[in-house]
Amino acid sequence: MALLIGADISKWQKGLAISDLKKENYEFVILRGGYTGYGNVRSKNKDECFDDFYGQAKGFDMPVGVYYYSCAANEQEGVEEAEFLYENCLKGRKFEMPIYIDVENTQWQADKKNGVTDAIIGFCKTLEAKKFYAGVYASLYWFNNRIETDRLEAYTKWVAAWRDTKPPFKWSGFHMWQKSNHGEVKGHQIDVDEAFQVFPNIIKAAGLNGYGKSLDKQITYVVKKGDTLWGLAKKYLGNGARYKEIQELNGLKNDLIYVGQKLKINV
Repeated sequence: MALLIGADISKWQKGLAISDLKKENYEFVILRGGYTGYGNVRSKNKDECFDDFYGQAKGFDMPVGVYYYSCAANEQEGVEEAEFLYENCLKGRKFEMPIYIDVENTQWQADKKNGVTDAIIGFCKTLEAKKFYAGVYASLYWFNNRIETDRLEAYTKWVAAWRDTKPPFKWSGFHMWQKSNHGEVKGHQIDVDEAFQVFPNIIKAAGLNGYGKSLDKQITYVVKKGDTLWGLAKKYLGNGARYKEIQELNGLKNDLIYVGQKLKINV
């Protein structure tokens, strides 16, 4: 039974407004953080829309997760993709949904069942060591035929199986289901997902994905003339859309601040 309905998006949905997702009752979003290049060009790349979508989601209190499109076929390659994702997308940010390695590349992964499973484990272990809630995305066919799924019991699993009614599987080990690739919001085609766990509660309670207090250093800032919460969030948190974190930490009922006011900021 679905507990949350969401969407996963990337640069292919460029121009989509997160506010429109909320209006259509989507409750979370999984963003493509990056990808390893197709063909023989195996460079690692950040999704060009990641920062914009992340900022919008935070500004509208939309729970966020991330996926990385992988070409990894051994443990070290999985580790390297995780490190790239961490340095370029995850570091210093907070996420309420899991961080996934997306395994579906037919050129590099299809005939390497053992190697791709090693890559998944390398990716997930690397992020777990950094206090992130990690998992794997693949199609139902891949979970059944191209991955040693029994080795992945420790990690959350997101399965792609496009059906508009009930899931075409019974295994309770799947925690999220990509049920469709033809959702539509304001002319943008999107993938539609159902989560079978309330991940934001699980992740925050465990202190993962940037929510661990030990990851934060708290400063006290004295408000100066011309300061705004948005500006302070951009300066100290790297993203103005995170102003609500300062607002909540200080028990502010709105975004008004005054000269001389002391604000706590977790940097």
